[in-house]
Amino acid sequence: MKTTSTDYHNRTAHEYDQGYKSPYWQIYNEITWHYIKSVLPRNKDDALILDAGGGTGLWAIKTAELGYKVVMTDIADNMLEMARKKIADEELTNKITILNCDIIDMSQFDNEQFDLSLAEGDTVSYCSDPEKAISELARVTKPGGHVTVSVDNKLNWVAIYYKQGKIDQAEELLKTGMAQMQVKSGHGFDWFPAYMFTVQELETLFRKCNLEPVKAVGKPVFTPFDKSLENGEIYKCFLDLELEFSSLPSVAGKGGHIALIGKKL
Repeated sequence: MKTTSTDYHNRTAHEYDQGYKSPYWQIYNEITWHYIKSVLPRNKDDALILDAGGGTGLWAIKTAELGYKVVMTDIADNMLEMARKKIADEELTNKITILNCDIIDMSQFDNEQFDLSLAEGDTVSYCSDPEKAISELARVTKPGGHVTVSVDNKLNWVAIYYKQGKIDQAEELLKTGMAQMQVKSGHGFDWFPAYMFTVQELETLFRKCNLEPVKAVGKPVFTPFDKSLENGEIYKCFLDLELEFSSLPSVAGKGGHIALIGKKL
């Protein structure tokens, strides 16, 4: 089901990647790639990977560059068009299949079709029904395969709202798990609803959908959103800190985003 998030991503597709060029987001992506690599299927020749809500193709391209076959989906046509251009530029059209598909209804895919299913970039947070999305990810994944989901961290946003003096919004988020995201773009400001989670809430959804939680990761936990990261030595220090400690149970729930890896039972 198309949402206001879909509209936003269609409007901003041509400039989307530019918003994630800063060192902070580079560290975020380094963390993401670190845990994706940890669950990549061993047999590249026979494996098939799903990148659901794949946007402009970042993770589809990175996995295909390693030799995997990937099916990349998104509900925003303009994001898919940007992905097609990037994939063609990288000469990976023989490795990546692109489809318009809503993560909450992937009926075009068979049960147990994929060895690994990814839902990065907060796809589950921005869809119309997170539980259906996770249920579909589990359905299309083979037993023993992995599912990774990245979402907005509820408690991180509660703290942001408190700091901004938005007490009512914070209390509403705590009560409902939903917030109105304000995102700046070349068109001004866009608003769309987002579902947010704690680690425990996301783990509960995974178990309900026949996925055993394996590891939660904070993305990022320690890294500041400031110019100090432009110093290469400081950047490396924070990256090393994140890669070593951001998956500790005591800190994973403190990240700006939460990633959860689950294994299909």
